[in-house]
Amino acid sequence: MRAGWIGIAFLASGCLFRDAPAPRFFRPESAALDAPSVAPSVVTGVPLRLRPVQGTPLLRERIVWRASAVEYGLYEQRRWSDLPASYVERALESALRATPGVRLADRPGAAVLRVEVVAFEEVQAPARVAAVSLAVKLIDIERFRLIDRTFSAEAPIANETPAATATAMGKALDDAVTAVAVAVGERLQAR
Repeated sequence: MRAGWIGIAFLASGCLFRDAPAPRFFRPESAALDAPSVAPSVVTGVPLRLRPVQGTPLLRERIVWRASAVEYGLYEQRRWSDLPASYVERALESALRATPGVRLADRPGAAVLRVEVVAFEEVQAPARVAAVSLAVKLIDIERFRLIDRTFSAEAPIANETPAATATAMGKALDDAVTAVAVAVGERLQAR
């Protein structure tokens, strides 16, 4: 009986006094995130209201990995320095400001762009890639849906390091927001 209590105490002390490594924080290496935030000098273009970008509950600060279509996990020590939805929102604002014929505006009566981040993950198989997927809805002032689809981009991860994942994630982020900005610009101009 006493040996049992000693064993339990030994196991509990291992849980209480373990020395876990400190978390490490990363930021995607993205041209859109690094672009200077300049107020547009041109006041022409179709006004567009970008709503706050949302993220699925799984996509928080911990970096997500995916081994298959049904198996996901979170790294214990690898974290984003900001939420993926914040990265997407800033990158998308930058891409939209650079899109001809589009003018970001906060006023009512402008077309509305809603974006949800549905993937911001390291895919481990069949190939190691960084994947970004954005569910996008563009609604014009008459409440017609001009765009209702998911934009996805992938970038190969060069090696097993977390820094390589962050670099590839930035490339996938840039590709995804560029595709969204181009599609939004084309639809608004056609309207």
